[in-house]
Amino acid sequence: MTTPHAWKHGWADAYASRNGDIAEEFLDLVVKPSLSALGQKQLELASSDDLVIAGFAASDHRDLINKTNMAFCLSIQSLWEQQLRRYLGNCVGCLGIEGVTAEELEHMTWGERANKLFQYIRGTDLTAFDSYATLNKLQLLGNACRHGDGKSSRKLFKLHPELCPDQYPSVQFVRWSVELLASFVSAIVLFWMDMEILGLESFANEDARVLARIAHLRNSRESRLAIVTRST
Repeated sequence: MTTPHAWKHGWADAYASRNGDIAEEFLDLVVKPSLSALGQKQLELASSDDLVIAGFAASDHRDLINKTNMAFCLSIQSLWEQQLRRYLGNCVGCLGIEGVTAEELEHMTWGERANKLFQYIRGTDLTAFDSYATLNKLQLLGNACRHGDGKSSRKLFKLHPELCPDQYPSVQFVRWSVELLASFVSAIVLFWMDMEILGLESFANEDARVLARIAHLRNSRESRLAIVTRST
């Protein structure tokens, strides 16, 4: 890999057009209903007249909620990683880009390696996207959920102490919320919105439909940007 390729629109971009919608559907149809049901059950257990249920069962249920949040964080992280890896692989295929193997993409890790591959394949800086900081937060938190306390968690809490303001922060005591998980999904949606804008702008024409779509995307992204900005 040497000189980055200039942006060129292709069928890979068309295939990626629903990536943001898919992430949002997972949040709305799976994450939110599940956490709402678990939260309601927690209230029922905590208000029980049976002291054993109100004490031990409620405590166990809180742990279940915590583990469920961790599982959903991992799922969102995995969804994002797969989308990005598949997109770059499709770009390599449809644009005939040389110098990138399927094995490289398969083992692509978030961070410097992913940034270099994205820069080479798409000719633009991944870290310059408004969604990058929140996507990086997702990656660090997902890794901490997967591996437990360690290098990723230390970096995570250094960058985002608000996630666990305890004196001795641990992934086991992260302050989970639906809003936190929703901010990760909004970052994914925002990224793919910006990718579509870049693609449409690459046409460099005055077609009214293209200009209208760009205007719509720019207007729609503002609400996503506000959510993502608050999360960082």
